[in-house]
Amino acid sequence: MVPDIYTHEKLALEHRHTLLREAEHERMLLDLPEHSSHTLQRLAGRLGVYLIALGTRLQRLGQRGHAVEYHTESSS
Repeated sequence: MVPDIYTHEKLALEHRHTLLREAEHERMLLDLPEHSSHTLQRLAGRLGVYLIALGTRLQRLGQRGHAVEYHTESSS
């Protein structure tokens, strides 16, 4: 069965809209940032440096606390 011109135009228009939607979807996927994993790695690195610095400071405070406790205990 051969569709009439109206049906043929309607099908062609629907097909064109489908292709345009697919092309827009592809463009949106290409616009996504590719460097997001790099940014995440950099953030994790900075967090690691911060946590190491924090741990070092807490360790120093702990050592000072032990020195003060030892000093006060030996004085008594």
